[in-house]
Amino acid sequence: MAQSEPVILGFMGNRGFFPTEFAEEGAKATQSAVGRVLGERVRYVDLGNVETYADARAAAGVAQQYRRDPDGGGAIGVICSMYNFSDENGIRDFLRLADLDVPVLLHTEPDVRGLGRMGQKGRRDGACGRFSAANALRHIGYPYTLTSRHCEAVSSAAFADDLHAFYASCVLASKFRRRGRGVRLGLVGSGPDAFQTVTNVSTELLGHMGLSTVGLELIALDRQMRKVSPRELSTQLEAVSGYMAAADVPRASLEAIARMGVVFDRFVKENDLDGIAVRCWTEMQKYQIGGEVGVMPCTCMSMLSDKLIPAACETDIAGWMGMYMLQCASGLVPLLGDWNNMYDDEREEVDLFHCGVWAKSVMRPGARITRQEILATQADIGAENTWGAVDGELKAGTCAFLRPCTNAREGSVFLYGGVGRVSEEGIDTFGTRGRIHIPRIQELFRYLTQPERAVEHHTALVVGTHKNIGLTMKAIRDAVPYINAQAGLGRGGQALVDFHEHSQVGEL
Repeated sequence: MAQSEPVILGFMGNRGFFPTEFAEEGAKATQSAVGRVLGERVRYVDLGNVETYADARAAAGVAQQYRRDPDGGGAIGVICSMYNFSDENGIRDFLRLADLDVPVLLHTEPDVRGLGRMGQKGRRDGACGRFSAANALRHIGYPYTLTSRHCEAVSSAAFADDLHAFYASCVLASKFRRRGRGVRLGLVGSGPDAFQTVTNVSTELLGHMGLSTVGLELIALDRQMRKVSPRELSTQLEAVSGYMAAADVPRASLEAIARMGVVFDRFVKENDLDGIAVRCWTEMQKYQIGGEVGVMPCTCMSMLSDKLIPAACETDIAGWMGMYMLQCASGLVPLLGDWNNMYDDEREEVDLFHCGVWAKSVMRPGARITRQEILATQADIGAENTWGAVDGELKAGTCAFLRPCTNAREGSVFLYGGVGRVSEEGIDTFGTRGRIHIPRIQELFRYLTQPERAVEHHTALVVGTHKNIGLTMKAIRDAVPYINAQAGLGRGGQALVDFHEHSQVGEL
C-alpha cells in the first residue's frame, strides 16, 4: 500500500438461494462506480462476497492489512453493497471482526420491474435485506450511513452524489478522532483579552475530537522574523506581491509581512500542522514585532488559507475547528467571520465581517492589502503599524456555516450549522465582508443566544455551488455519529457532539 494512500474497502453481501452471479456482477459494478466518481482520491479494494462466518473471517483478515497508519493512509471507509437479500449475520460479523472503526455505507441495488420470478436477474429482494442489515448493526451499536434512496442503482446520479458525500464523511471521521494523528493546530500567541469568549474553550473536549496544539509565542515569532535570511525574504516578497494588490503598502511594511510569512510557513511545515490560530492584535502592531514597524498578520493568514491551511483570527480554536471541518467536507477554502450587522427589516440577512483576513479565492476580483482601519485610529498604535489587512467582498453563491461550541460544565460540544446564500449586493465598508441570506434567521439567532447555548460571535463558512453545499452538509450530518462513536460518551452518558442543523439547501 502506498504511503498515506486512503482506501475504501468494499464487500458484497450474499445469500445462498440467490444466484451468486448477482454479487459477482455487483462487485464489478460497485468498483467501477467508485473509480468513476472518486477517481484518484481514493483506492478501492474489493473484499469479495460475505455470507457465512468463514467469509467474514477471511474478509476481515484482508481488511486488517489496511488499518490506518500514522501518515493517514489505510482504510477510511467501507461500502457494503447488497445486490440481493444479503445475510445480515455475515455483514455484522465482518464489521465486528475487522474492527476498523470507520464509516460504513449500506447500498442496496433495486429490483427490475417485470423480472420478478425467483432466480431471475431482476429479482433481488434487496429492500428487505437492507432492513435486516440495518437492524443487525443497530443491535451491536455500529453506526452506519444510508444511501439517499432505500434502493439505489449503482449507475445512478443519486448514488454518485451519495458516494461524494460518503467520501467526505470518511475524511471527516478519519481526522476528527482521538486515535491516530488527529488534527494539529498551531497557536501563535494566546487569545486577545478583548475577545475572551472565542478563546475560552475546552481544549480537552476538542481533544476528544482529535485536536492537539503546538505553540509559537509572540516573542519567538519576533526573534525568528528578525533572523529571516535575505534569500527567504526575497522569495516571500515576490509571493506576497503576486498574491494580491499591494501597490499602496510601504516597503518596510511589505518586508515585515514577508518575514512573518516565512516564519508562519516554517512553523506549519516543521510541526506538520493542519492550520494556525493567531493572536492577531494588538501586540504585533503596538510593539512592532519582528522589525522596525508593526503589521497585521492578515495577509500571511489569507495566503495560508488559500493553500487549504486554514488560519483563524484571535486564537479562536473552536472557530478554526469549524473552518477545518467545512474544508474537509467540501474541499473548499474556508473563512472565519463575525455575525456582525443586521437591519430592522424582513430580508433575513446578516452582514458577515472581519477586519481583513479572508483568502483571495473566496472574494470577488479587486481584493487588496491595506491598513486595518479600526487600529489605524488608535493613537497608541499608529496607522503606520497597521498595514497587512485585506480588503475585499465575498463572492456570491450558496454557502454553508458551521461552528463547534464547547460546554465544559456539561462535558459536551454543541455543533451548529446550516446553509444560506451570499448576496451580490456590495457593502460599503472596509475589511472582508459579505451579505448572507439565511432562511428563518431570527429563529436561528434567538436559538443560538438562549442561556443554555449562548454561542460565540464567530462562525466558519464556505461558498460553493448549490449542489456542493448540499453534499457538504450531508457529509457533516453523516460524520457526526462516527465522531461520537470514536470519542466515547461524555458526562452523563451522552454523546460528545450534539449537532443542530438549522437549514438545508431545499429552503433556499
